[in-house]
Amino acid sequence: MTWQRISMIRVVSLAFLTLLLLPNLASAQSGSPSQGIDQISDPTTEFVLDMFRFEPDFVRLPVGGRVIFNNSRGQHTVMSANGLIPEGVEKISIANTASETRTMDVPGLYVLTCKVHGRYGMVMLIAVGDREAWQNPPTSWKKSLSGRAGEKLELLVKKLNEDIPH
Repeated sequence: MTWQRISMIRVVSLAFLTLLLLPNLASAQSGSPSQGIDQISDPTTEFVLDMFRFEPDFVRLPVGGRVIFNNSRGQHTVMSANGLIPEGVEKISIANTASETRTMDVPGLYVLTCKVHGRYGMVMLIAVGDREAWQNPPTSWKKSLSGRAGEKLELLVKKLNEDIPH
């Protein structure tokens, strides 16, 4: 291998690493906290609601915090659940991308699902801002989820209530 070819491989490798780290570097520079969310398919799990999942499935962020959704490829997507996000917030719809970052500027509770695997319990909850500022606590949600998605959401609301004192 020639020296020029080795140099080109190094440049390409460095560029690839930079692209992978760019979302985290941007949030570190801006001072806004960020949280990565992976989308997992795990047929070896013992608990059926964990076979298809967001990891982590419950996140708390301050207003202005960022969420980095990873692995929205193939069958996995990120979709806001109708009636289960703060009023006036644009619906989240992410598909066919390795990574996408969203800034959470509106306080509230955000319920997100995978369009394909939501019915199997692939649901997550993001709590943005302080409890007092939430515009849509579970008692005022306009919709509900059924089946395994509803079961998973109940578990997430329980996590929320355990995590945050009333």
